[in-house]
Amino acid sequence: MSRRSAMFMHARQPTDSALPLRGYFLSVGGALVCLLLLASWVLPAQPPTHPAEPDPAPPSIRIHSDVKPPERVVIDTNQSLPGPSDKEIVVAHRPVASD
Repeated sequence: MSRRSAMFMHARQPTDSALPLRGYFLSVGGALVCLLLLASWVLPAQPPTHPAEPDPAPPSIRIHSDVKPPERVVIDTNQSLPGPSDKEIVVAHRPVASD
């Protein structure tokens, strides 16, 4: 059997290999949707978790601590930066290649 005839035989086979998986998801998904609908119909509705009317005067929360916070840091960005001094300038020299 030549390679070409084997490819044609493979191409003629039905491509139903993905259909069982699709059928599984359709049947299981449909069953789960039916169970959700049945559960919402049978089970009582949950009461609301928040009160219907808000509390008119919420209590004020005051936090006091004996620990003093650190001093405030103020950074003045209006001043110009100082220029580099002669000691800070480093010049890197490329080594001379000797041919």
